[in-house]
Amino acid sequence: MTYHETDAAIHDRPVFGRMLFAQCWEDPVMDMEALRVGPGKTLLSVTSGGCNTLSLATLEPQRIIAVDLNPVQSWLLELKIAGIQTLDHGEYLELLGVRTSPRRPQLYRHTRPQLSDPARRYWDGRPRDLAHGVLRAGRYERYLSAFRQLLRGIQGSRRIERLFAERSTEERRRFYDDEWDRRAWRLFFRLFFSRGVLGRAGLDPAFFTYVNGIESFGTHFRGLAEHALVDLPIIDNYFIAQICLGRYLDETHVPPYLERDRFEALRRTVDRIEVVTGELLSVLREQRTDSIDAFNFSNVFEWVPQDVYEAMLVETHRVARSDARLSYRNLLVRRSHPESMNDRFTPHRALADQLLRQDRSFVYSNFEVAGVRKPAGCGAM
Repeated sequence: MTYHETDAAIHDRPVFGRMLFAQCWEDPVMDMEALRVGPGKTLLSVTSGGCNTLSLATLEPQRIIAVDLNPVQSWLLELKIAGIQTLDHGEYLELLGVRTSPRRPQLYRHTRPQLSDPARRYWDGRPRDLAHGVLRAGRYERYLSAFRQLLRGIQGSRRIERLFAERSTEERRRFYDDEWDRRAWRLFFRLFFSRGVLGRAGLDPAFFTYVNGIESFGTHFRGLAEHALVDLPIIDNYFIAQICLGRYLDETHVPPYLERDRFEALRRTVDRIEVVTGELLSVLREQRTDSIDAFNFSNVFEWVPQDVYEAMLVETHRVARSDARLSYRNLLVRRSHPESMNDRFTPHRALADQLLRQDRSFVYSNFEVAGVRKPAGCGAM
């Protein structure tokens, strides 16, 4: 399969004409610690739900290029940026759906002039999504909403609420073994997160084209969920709160870009974000040599063939400044730079493994962090 055939196949998938993610389901703290983004830096970030790009923006880099193949994801990021530019922090939480609010349509009208014409047309046509809070509007969020409703039937609302009690690791293990990990839970998880159900209802079958060697998606993901429910503090995990409760526990346990203390830094920075809709390799080819300091690649590498992945790494090396950092995740397909590129990239394996163990989003099986190697004198600002 050539690159152009891959590109066309991806564009043809119906899911890329709809909002797939209204939120990022990847722990932004991992990228914030891995990438060393800060003032004077240039960041290239995969957009997805926009949350991680905005969380990295709170570190106030000089320039941010936000890239997504799906125009709807770009329009979502535009709306989130417009809200930051035009609303106060409390109003912003209302618009997105963090706070209960009857006035989201009015708040949208206030942000609307900041949108591009295509984004404005898209959001004008979705009053129900706006009224319910845009953080619930994605295909994947609706999939998790169905999971949540069924979970209540299996575990009961009271046990779900008790899941979030503050406990030690030993106490969380006892709660999980004695009360949570029952036969119905195991069967339900295996079915709901099976390859077929996840592909048809949550993501798209095309995302799993290059998956091999995983006999049961549900069993694989249940093991990762057990780690998050037992080994990590539940009260700090806003991903599990969103999945199980459909809301954040409170306004302190939220993604960094929604934190009150970061809002002014975010407001100072969002006008530096360039929202780009396009295929990642094409966008990389358009960038100047030695121009970018950090790359947040999400998990896009695992749903392209190996030759395209390597072509992306070649372009990443070209456009990177010396000692730039890149981070990316593997959900089900392991991607690490080939040995032939050892002279271009230095893996930070210990750091990546440490961050993966602390990953609150818990569904990813691998995290890659690497530094870019270039001859002395390259990449000077």
